[in-house]
Amino acid sequence: MVSIADFFGSSKRRAALQLLDRTLISYEVNPAYIDDGMRFAIFRWAQEAAAGTMSEHGVTDALMREAAAMISFCVIGPAETEALWGAAVRSEREARFDAVLASGDEETFDAKLIKLVLAKDIAAPDILARVGLEEDE
Repeated sequence: MVSIADFFGSSKRRAALQLLDRTLISYEVNPAYIDDGMRFAIFRWAQEAAAGTMSEHGVTDALMREAAAMISFCVIGPAETEALWGAAVRSEREARFDAVLASGDEETFDAKLIKLVLAKDIAAPDILARVGLEEDE
């Protein structure tokens, strides 16, 4: 039997996944690059990061948008990011990317996203060069 909570949970998930797809499109990434397994993993990570916050649903949506931004940076690369949205956007996304590499913490939301893009082999060549293919997965 399906409970009311299950019904609303899947509705929230569906809305979050649709938001991710729309945001990816707006960031010049074809959502076909992101398979369902990737989408569900991103949603789960966003939910885990948002757990216990005052506005859990709003935080999850914000994290889905942030995920799309990081994925876009990794897929299209820094130069294309700058060409499309300017130096300030490139700088902000590059700072997030560099912070992950500098921290060495592989369990942050951004680190998981970067590892996912690398594992799925959809990263831009200059992103691959920057991580030096140090991933041992």
